[in-house]
Amino acid sequence: MAYTILYIASSEGGFIADKKGGLDWLPQEAPEGEDFGFEKFLDSIDVIAQGSRTFLQTISFIEQGIVPDLPYGGKHMYVFTREPMQTNRTDVTFVSSIDQYLNMINQDLKIKRVWLLGGAEVIKSFKDRDLIDKCIITVIPVVLHEGISLPKNLFEGMKLVSSKNCFNGIIEKRYIRINNL
Repeated sequence: MAYTILYIASSEGGFIADKKGGLDWLPQEAPEGEDFGFEKFLDSIDVIAQGSRTFLQTISFIEQGIVPDLPYGGKHMYVFTREPMQTNRTDVTFVSSIDQYLNMINQDLKIKRVWLLGGAEVIKSFKDRDLIDKCIITVIPVVLHEGISLPKNLFEGMKLVSSKNCFNGIIEKRYIRINNL
């Protein structure tokens, strides 16, 4: 079974997107040359699991000219969707269920570490199946009064193992599933 890491940003209240699914509240700049370990993290994972809305939002960044391509280093993505979807991208596999996803990744012995990127429904499905081994939550000092939140029970069965101050009040919190300690 692959080791799954939820790596995501949230507001102070645990929202991962505003009520329309937007991310405009995320900081757009970091100190020059600072990626807060993102490249090292990206190098450490084999594939990405995400929901279709998260995938479509990142694709819209390309279409809007915000980024030239997805910033995932060519990692293969498993995109959860209830509706039939198609893409010309060779780095995407659409899946309709956790069981289908697990069958696929468990057949590939090269897949050792998975980045659970989002969104909320996919995170909840992984949590309900006890598939999240580690959480890296970057807490942005922004208050959203409503939006899309992390599952309420996300940290049940997990232990906070570190909390690091980054810049401008941003805090990175790391949790590990207790039975992984």
